[in-house]
Amino acid sequence: MRFPLRLSPIRLLLFSTTLLIQMISAFPTIGLPLLRHQVPMSYTHIGLLFSVGALASMVLEPLVNVLSDLTSSKKYWVIGAMFVLVGAFLMAGLAHSFTVLLISFALLYPAHDIAEGVVQTALVDDNPHKSTRTLTRLAYFGNSGDFLAPVTVAIRLCVAFVTLFHHFPKVADHEQREQKSRVLAGLRLVQHNPILFCWVVMAIFPIFLDEVFRSFAGLYLQDMLHMSDDQVEVLLSIETGAGFAGLLLTEILLWLRVPKHWMLLYSAIIVFFSMLSLLFTHQLWAMVVELCLTGACSIAWFPLARAQVYDRLPGYSGAGRALLSLGAPVNVILPSVVGFIAGAYGIVAGVGFLMLAPIGIFVLVVSGLAREHRPQVVQEVLSETLSATQSSV
Repeated sequence: MRFPLRLSPIRLLLFSTTLLIQMISAFPTIGLPLLRHQVPMSYTHIGLLFSVGALASMVLEPLVNVLSDLTSSKKYWVIGAMFVLVGAFLMAGLAHSFTVLLISFALLYPAHDIAEGVVQTALVDDNPHKSTRTLTRLAYFGNSGDFLAPVTVAIRLCVAFVTLFHHFPKVADHEQREQKSRVLAGLRLVQHNPILFCWVVMAIFPIFLDEVFRSFAGLYLQDMLHMSDDQVEVLLSIETGAGFAGLLLTEILLWLRVPKHWMLLYSAIIVFFSMLSLLFTHQLWAMVVELCLTGACSIAWFPLARAQVYDRLPGYSGAGRALLSLGAPVNVILPSVVGFIAGAYGIVAGVGFLMLAPIGIFVLVVSGLAREHRPQVVQEVLSETLSATQSSV
């Protein structure tokens, strides 16, 4: 079995950058029980912490993504975001008040999302016809970062300096006026394509089972099952580590040309019953199995859904990322909603609320909206939208 893989220096650097971004950004999630010892917080406070960070990202990231399409290189967007990420992470680590934590998360979230997003679009620009495989491998590196989170922050500075000496993939040159109209055409395309809109909506659901799930699952294990900090960290690391198996299986299924909607359907079913069992099981071996199934199956949603958005906007990766940012309001309110539910009705109800993710994936797939459609058809719509936009300008 042979999987074609391009390992040019710039692609290796960009994949490694994603690895390091996740190594730092995942630490507040995995170390949340320890952070709660440093700064006492309720479930509501914890939810607010993540919501403030997501709100800052919602405001800044779409703007940066659109602007990145208007520049010849995305290098300095990545470098600047990484320096801000380092400072925000150090601030959070030294914080002894909730206010300082809020400020650090308000910096950390947009810096993380901007760096990760621009790296993602740069990789798509470099190989636009292999976006699904690119995002699957990108998810592998990102999951590796989550797994290896407790490492030194200083590596980030080294990567920022190394990046200075590399050339980023460049989008084809256009006149400035043409650039703006083409980006606007990409953003307007969603109005004429319900299939594209479906994939944008589906790309929201992985948010439910990322940092928010790990944070509140860790609190569930600690508060309801009275596990120690070390036990919680081990179990969450196992859940993250299971993502490697899930991504490898996804890569194999893509190579075997298994339809993406079937992969999404069956993974949603497995995740739903795994999460349900987790809330009613107190045996350690069973919890390990349930967390592994949840981590291994849900991680495939990220590349499968997002790659379809990029495939339907060929040459407009920044606009595609901006469309994916339409889910940012969910990212903002979700932690606060889960924190409120956990505070009012218990941590079991809070974690149970996140089961809406596999339900949403299942409903969208069964509805038939996520079936395979030719991206070439979307290219025709894009051309028509572009012509209309340029004539109006």
